[in-house]
Amino acid sequence: MRGAASSVLEVHAKAPHAATKVASVRLRSAAGGRPPSTPVAVQWQMPAQVAAAYAFCVPASVRAGLAVVAHGLRWVSSTLQLLVYVVLLLPGFLQMVSYYCMSASVSKHIPYGSGPRQQLDLYLPPAAAAESEDPCAEKRPVVVFITGGAWTIGYKAWGALLARRLSECGVLVACLDYRNFPQGSPAQMLEDVNTGISWVVRNAHCYGGDTSRITVVGQSAGAHLGALALFRQCEREAGVGSGGVGCPLPDRCGAELGALPAWSPRDVHAFVGISGVYDLAAIAEHMHRRGFGQGAVERIFRIDGEPALAELSPLERAKRWPRHIARRLPSMTLVHGTADNSAPHEGSCQLHDTLCALGVPSELQLVDGKGHTAFLLEGPMKGGPDLLSDAILRVVKGSHKTHVYPFLNPAFMCDLAERVCPF
Repeated sequence: MRGAASSVLEVHAKAPHAATKVASVRLRSAAGGRPPSTPVAVQWQMPAQVAAAYAFCVPASVRAGLAVVAHGLRWVSSTLQLLVYVVLLLPGFLQMVSYYCMSASVSKHIPYGSGPRQQLDLYLPPAAAAESEDPCAEKRPVVVFITGGAWTIGYKAWGALLARRLSECGVLVACLDYRNFPQGSPAQMLEDVNTGISWVVRNAHCYGGDTSRITVVGQSAGAHLGALALFRQCEREAGVGSGGVGCPLPDRCGAELGALPAWSPRDVHAFVGISGVYDLAAIAEHMHRRGFGQGAVERIFRIDGEPALAELSPLERAKRWPRHIARRLPSMTLVHGTADNSAPHEGSCQLHDTLCALGVPSELQLVDGKGHTAFLLEGPMKGGPDLLSDAILRVVKGSHKTHVYPFLNPAFMCDLAERVCPF
């Protein structure tokens, strides 16, 4: 039996996992009724090994449980923050709902295609209807706005406040709707965006718009889709196809995915991205750290059933471009807040640097302390100067005037909403 004891101890020294297994088996057989025949020293050695095994396992299980609890608390906290956020901005929301539903300046639900959700809202500048009937009237610059919504809850009415501000300054604004996940795949979202832009290029003149001054503006997920659609049109014009000469990525996109219906990048005067997402791999990791679960982004962005984050990231495509593709791009303006918890501003910085290296005229506007929704909601609602509207007007009209707008919500409530915003 002494030999048996030393044998067990030797196994423990050389292979701890094997010793633990032997000890646990012997304890179970001893519990079967017959007293163990091993010496006392060995009897004490085996429970110590089992205890060590359980000491190793219990903290792991506790950590897993705490992780689940922490995940749940994050969701509860985010939900409470969202409720407080909505309550604080409710006076402004109610005024915007009234404007959207009642204003004669808003032409709603105009079909730009035959597919589901292929509709847009047009925000007409003052007297635009009369001017559209006068061929000598001055044509208005045009903005195509693509809303955000994490590719899942986007809706064309989300851009109502920005569109109202721009239209009151003489800009014809078209807010596109598009299919969201899971109703639509990334290919279908891009198809909707391309169809909408193509419709505006062909029809803006009917509403008094100047088709030589069309600017595409996207916010968050809308900035991603707008930039990707624009980039794919540049690749299409340059003759870049899947697997062909000059293909920037060995992807599964094919020559058509994201580039149909076709329109020319030269039809677009400029692109403005607001709090945009341009690197899907980085945002997937960021969202996972925030508690949205592993693979949340991968479930949305798939081609042929497989994750396709690189193929569907504007930044990754631009990194692999030769200059003959990049020179087809219009001027690019990227606006981002440094306190954005939903789409970190580093993505805009990296895209800006990449475009500059390719010789593309690009401007980056980083705003200290601003979060994901501050440019569209909290900032404009408090009244006074509107940083985003003025930034877009500089791009669209070349205007450097600082406009002062009426308030829709008390400033202190907007400031509080910005602090509790869960986005």
